[in-house]
Amino acid sequence: MKKGTLLLILIAIINISPIVSKSNEPHNNEFLKLSFTSLPSDFLYPSYLADPLAVNTKVTYRHYEIDEIHPTSDGTEDHFDVTIGTRFNFWRISPIDNPNLGIEMDWGLALSTFMNTHGTDLLGVDGIYYFSLAIKPVDWGGLKLTKHHISSHQGDQLDTNGDGSEYNDYDNNIYSNESNYVRDDYMISGYFEPLHFLNPFFPTFSKLLRVYGDYNFYIPGGLEISSRMNDPDVHSYHWFQYGFELEIPVKNKDFGSLFVAAQRSHWQHTAYAPNTNLEIGIIFPPGKDGQRMRLAYQYYDGQSLMNNYQTKRAKFMGFAFTIN
Repeated sequence: MKKGTLLLILIAIINISPIVSKSNEPHNNEFLKLSFTSLPSDFLYPSYLADPLAVNTKVTYRHYEIDEIHPTSDGTEDHFDVTIGTRFNFWRISPIDNPNLGIEMDWGLALSTFMNTHGTDLLGVDGIYYFSLAIKPVDWGGLKLTKHHISSHQGDQLDTNGDGSEYNDYDNNIYSNESNYVRDDYMISGYFEPLHFLNPFFPTFSKLLRVYGDYNFYIPGGLEISSRMNDPDVHSYHWFQYGFELEIPVKNKDFGSLFVAAQRSHWQHTAYAPNTNLEIGIIFPPGKDGQRMRLAYQYYDGQSLMNNYQTKRAKFMGFAFTIN
């Protein structure tokens, strides 16, 4: 290594050393023209409004027109489903003159419980967590690379005594056993705001619309069956999703925003059948940075949101209160 390069690295380290003194405030490095923030209160990459598997905190009431997991005699079911989850932003590096751009790392964790309304009997529990590295190079878009995990397990209502149930398929093939489902994978994500060109003339309108897409995969290879679906595997199924969000502020968001958001996903091992989610509602006036609360009407038609039952169909309408 050249002495000049080594000297530059040492100078940068010396300049950055005071950064760790206080979190949640940017620390500028004039030499590198960068600012460093530990534990930022907001996020460069937004959480999607219409992603039913997103990491957030959510309380929902859902009336299932079609429930192939635990239906009543007429094929319907009512659910009371609760998700407890949150995102943590560890650090961000941004240009000194534009703290809303840059690169950051965040982590998210959510635990979802699915219950029917007849005594809130437990139908299933899903755990989702991720680690991600996001980059926002421009005001109108960003990218994210994520290490993602899903772990789903049936509830005792479906098999109270552990000896089988009419609702479960206990095929010994790991891909057909519906009692649990585990997937460790990777995700590439991107979003952009197509109306950004209006910003010089109508700044509010430039932020009305956002579109996004995710591609989720794990590494193909030679193993016949991978125990965690993370090692190279011949059954390297993938899935992808895309959506849009239209958010209309009410009096510069002093009274919140109205929104319409829709998303569609397709999973390879269910033959790319469409899974459609639509949410319409209100986002309440902003509270603390990085947090949004909303109330929405929800319509969903697709594979079950209990991931160990992805081959079963679910169609429901309901209401959701969400914090993310």
